[in-house]
Amino acid sequence: MMSMRLVKKRAPRGRLSRQLSEAEESAVKKVCGRRETGSQEEKGLALDVLTEMRRTDTWLACSCVTGDSPPMNSANLRTDTGTLYLQAFSTPHDAGCPMFRELREDDDTTRSGTRKTSSSRPVSYRSFLPREENGARLRGGPARQDDGNDRFRRKRRPRLARLLLTLIEDAGLNVIETLTPFPTAPAREAIDRIAAVTRDNEFARGRPLSDIVRFWPLITQDEQQRLMGQLEAPDSPWPAGRARHFYQIFMSDEVSREGASFRFRNEEAIFAPEKGLRINGEGQDGLRPLYWVILEFRRSADGSIICSDGYAHALYSRGCPVPVDSGLERQTLESLATCSAWMANKEDAPVSSLSLKKPLFDYAVTVDGEEGWVLPDFVVEATTAAGEKRVFVIETMGYQDEDYIERKSRQHRGMRTLGQLQTDPPKWPEETDRTLEKQMYGILLHLK
Repeated sequence: MMSMRLVKKRAPRGRLSRQLSEAEESAVKKVCGRRETGSQEEKGLALDVLTEMRRTDTWLACSCVTGDSPPMNSANLRTDTGTLYLQAFSTPHDAGCPMFRELREDDDTTRSGTRKTSSSRPVSYRSFLPREENGARLRGGPARQDDGNDRFRRKRRPRLARLLLTLIEDAGLNVIETLTPFPTAPAREAIDRIAAVTRDNEFARGRPLSDIVRFWPLITQDEQQRLMGQLEAPDSPWPAGRARHFYQIFMSDEVSREGASFRFRNEEAIFAPEKGLRINGEGQDGLRPLYWVILEFRRSADGSIICSDGYAHALYSRGCPVPVDSGLERQTLESLATCSAWMANKEDAPVSSLSLKKPLFDYAVTVDGEEGWVLPDFVVEATTAAGEKRVFVIETMGYQDEDYIERKSRQHRGMRTLGQLQTDPPKWPEETDRTLEKQMYGILLHLK
């Protein structure tokens, strides 16, 4: 049986385009795999295969590893020399395959594919406030190294995002204790849970977070002035060297790069942060409402109180405000809820319940003795009828370009140390008619 085949990149993704001939496969393994010189005929065959891959938008799949996720290779073009080469991504080739390569280590990626540094950690409530910039001086010196060319580096989350997500995590709003019945609760209950966190934690000695983190943006300019005046009082404890800001957190149906709105009954407030509003994972205006929104307020030079900065993060629904990173993640969550409902309706099911966590910050993992960081999309815990726990890592796979696939799949090895990995859709990046709910239902039915 031929071990190499060309498969479609785009819909229908993963569908067979054609199998390589024995001569083509031998040439590709020799020239691109073992990197031997080869004859003119072999070099011509290998070049023709890579050229066809570029022309027909296909990947080269290898069956040296059995299972649902074969090793994939893309045909890339070197911009400096204009030559074609094969780049492996997705599942690594078997160590005995001529196409096997050790994962390339870059500035922020270990040899096992995890990140060397965490780009998403919770804030410390005692030090999240920005530094006071009044009287700041200009300092010359060498610029910091630009990491913009690192294809695998994930941008660090902004401070406002980390504050919002830390509060959400501490309130337990990124956890669904049971997927059946699916949670539905008034949005006010979620806000109250975050408010409780702000009352129980201090940003300075004797000062609870609730003094500066608020949940009612429909306050007048006079009320904002009184609040800021309380924060600026000389006898008011405040972290040394930190700016005096306060914050508003709410849910919004309408956000854009310019701002966000808040509506309650017949009242509406529209906020336009001077720095704009950053929206997690979106390059355009808010296209997937509903959103968690956090706004930062400060005193301006003319003495007024202005909205200086803002951040928005999509959530699943008002009744289940778990943060999500994309519309596809919403679909994944719905599929898991459907699977849980099927399991609940089955007599003598081997699984008694399913719970879900949306990780908001990186996990530390160790692979081949190297410590690194990964951030799974979802972690599902199945409790068997016998009371045992089984953990599944669910990865929502969206984009089809090689950089995205390589960045995501490089982390899968580290994620497998946390639990059994399952992609949505199954067999990704190959095309399949099997849905996540059916895949997980079949797996759970056979748990022992």
